[in-house]
Amino acid sequence: MRLQTAPRLRNLLAAATVLLLPIAVALRAATPPGSQPHGGLAGKIVYLHGGHGYTADAPGRGDWGSQRPLLLGMIEDLGNKDQMDFLADYLWRSGATIAALRPVGHQPNEVVLDNADPAVTFHGDWSDGAGPIWFGGAGEGDPGVAPFRIAQTSPQETAYARYRPKIAEAGFYPVYCWTPVGDDRAADQLYRIHHAGGDTEVAVNHRRVGAGTVYLGTFYFEAGDGGYVDVSNRSDDAGKIVVADMIRFGNGRGDIDRGGGVSGLNREDEAGLYWVQWHADRAHGVPTTTYRELKSDRDATISLAPRYARFMNRAQDGAPSDRVFISFHSNASEGGAQRGVLGLYNGNGRASATTPNQFRLAELLAREVNDDLVAQAGRFEHDWFDRGKNVTLDRTDLEFGEINNEYGLDEFDATIIETGFHDNRQDAEMLRDPRVRDALARATYQGLLKYFAEVDGGNTNATALPPAPTGLCAAGLAAGEVTLSWAPPATSGSDTHGAKSAAWAGGPPTGYRVYASPNGYGFDVEADVRDGAATACTLAGLEPNRLTFFYVVATNAGGESSRSHVVACVPRGKGPRVLVVDGFDRNDRTLNPTQKALQGGDVERVWPRGGNTQDYVVPTAAALHAAGPDLAIDSASDDSVASGSLRLEGYAAAFWILGAESSDDQTLSEELQARLKQFLEQGGRLMVSGSEAAWDLDHLDHGRNFFRETLHAQYVADDAQSSEAKGVADSIFSGLELRFGANPLAYSPKSPDVLRPVAGGELALTYAGGQAGAGVTFNGTAGDGKVVLLGFPFETIAGADDRQAAMERVLRFFAVFGDR
Repeated sequence: MRLQTAPRLRNLLAAATVLLLPIAVALRAATPPGSQPHGGLAGKIVYLHGGHGYTADAPGRGDWGSQRPLLLGMIEDLGNKDQMDFLADYLWRSGATIAALRPVGHQPNEVVLDNADPAVTFHGDWSDGAGPIWFGGAGEGDPGVAPFRIAQTSPQETAYARYRPKIAEAGFYPVYCWTPVGDDRAADQLYRIHHAGGDTEVAVNHRRVGAGTVYLGTFYFEAGDGGYVDVSNRSDDAGKIVVADMIRFGNGRGDIDRGGGVSGLNREDEAGLYWVQWHADRAHGVPTTTYRELKSDRDATISLAPRYARFMNRAQDGAPSDRVFISFHSNASEGGAQRGVLGLYNGNGRASATTPNQFRLAELLAREVNDDLVAQAGRFEHDWFDRGKNVTLDRTDLEFGEINNEYGLDEFDATIIETGFHDNRQDAEMLRDPRVRDALARATYQGLLKYFAEVDGGNTNATALPPAPTGLCAAGLAAGEVTLSWAPPATSGSDTHGAKSAAWAGGPPTGYRVYASPNGYGFDVEADVRDGAATACTLAGLEPNRLTFFYVVATNAGGESSRSHVVACVPRGKGPRVLVVDGFDRNDRTLNPTQKALQGGDVERVWPRGGNTQDYVVPTAAALHAAGPDLAIDSASDDSVASGSLRLEGYAAAFWILGAESSDDQTLSEELQARLKQFLEQGGRLMVSGSEAAWDLDHLDHGRNFFRETLHAQYVADDAQSSEAKGVADSIFSGLELRFGANPLAYSPKSPDVLRPVAGGELALTYAGGQAGAGVTFNGTAGDGKVVLLGFPFETIAGADDRQAAMERVLRFFAVFGDR
């Protein structure tokens, strides 16, 4: 569903000036709305792999096992996959085409639709295609059963094939196409993904890449059959055809039996060998030799990725400088003494084993990673180890099989990035940190820009995409109007995190793009702000009683930044105004989800959506809107309140999200404590939730007086060892039972604080199985405000109904709306 503005208009904004224009006039001349960004890597193909993975022939066991052991909280097989996901995001936002040799992201559900499936419908003029290679089940290719279907290209859409899956469970789904290549294919075959936020268009050149999974992006789909992918014949490539073959949603679970049973694991955790085999087994014209040697599975994984990358690559179109192969690994050394990054290349043993520019590719990428992360000293748990001049490796005793040119890789350059040493404690802790994984991906992407600009004669625009804007606020100052404001991203020479930023941060923005959503997870483009110096814009024509979510990205010739925090607004223009404040900035390895390793023990995963996803305004604001539909809701970052750019006066209540914010990032600074104290003294209402606030403010005394005298609670213990809370009799939560940590779109709090009421506070919630305090309230007197304090994060409460029920009790206590 696309956000509705009146009358079906979008906003083209120069700085803060509002101009309402029809969609076709407003944006299509620059970047088509709802499309993959067109950045520095547009037109480039990246064959992407994360090395190793679970295989079906574990030594000494003969069943499923990882190729590398569990060490220091991580398994290389899984860490390589996680790193691949971070780079896939940067590549997509810079416009690259991504050939996924192992699944992207984390989604164990799947729907696979072939052109012959009943859920695929054809509109306009389509005909049956023929060729030696296609994806399809039994019978396809027989008389009367088309292996795939084709349509002639047209400047305007006159035909489309619609793939409509039945999604079992709402969530974020990676979407892929599987389409055979050919010289008659359009260079810009258009895939239109209709997701929960709207439409996103992605173009793929199937003259150059196909017959394997090409990643189209990750999108949020609601359960049911409301989403779909269209294969459109709209193209600027006249006289060619588009092909409708297979579309995949999600990654699925392992179901290949190699003699010892299926793994039952998430398919993304298995080696890429089985991902490729699953599709090859269901395709025609894809012999086993295209992806494996007749060796054990563990040995076959070594050459799987380059073999199948070559099969997917159609070298007759374009040049080797249009494509590249990248695989991630991590390293080990005797005694765990070594640290840092290495880029691998071949040739010392046999010159035939090296790709044309392999050393330069390895050097550029590893140098970028080394130098960029060294420059960020003080930002992470440990400083990155500087390898100086020694950032590449070519062993004399072997040739690295995964990048061996003897597998036919003359068609493109290839390297392996050894991200760090997983047997070194400091490196292992850093490789389990999502901030470090993101920094590694950003540096690899920036190194790729330099590589392509060097090998393609300077045709690549090497402008790095910008960092994300910060401090986003959304205020509905008039009915149907939302003003968004932000702080510009920190780029070269600017000050961020207390230290000078440098080239590692990205290029300067030349504009901003606003995305909007009806649900907080599926987004579509709402407006372009074509001014890199802008820090605010106003959107008009919104529905005043609808809860709408927003984020902002910075843009330049390199593509789009990662997104800002998500904010929310109900721009009623009347009624009680309340404010949701996002004070949860922490994003480190303490938030990582864990999973059981097959060999025993717990392994940490660094999923892009596994920790702080920076969208926890969504469940909080949704609960507020459901519980108080007459409320005018604004939202903001805590930085904007601390700086004074957003004042609390005028709000009836504030709802403060602290999540797992703790001492490293300051739950509440002295400035915020002072502003909140003043807000309450003036009769404001304040709800604060978080699992580390008592630990930080009271136990560590980063605000003990404030915690006890203003929030009216005291720290008792750091970990309640419970994920359930019950309302105390005669309290505002009487009769409620709440489970937290089971919200599939939120992290799991690992150590909820135990609280005790003091200075007039009252116990309102206890953790299940005892009398340990989980929530405290304070009912102010003589003009003093009211307080609700939770020792666990509100956003982690399982179930929208339970969050709404809890919020109704809070609003009733605050008396900011009447009984419903």
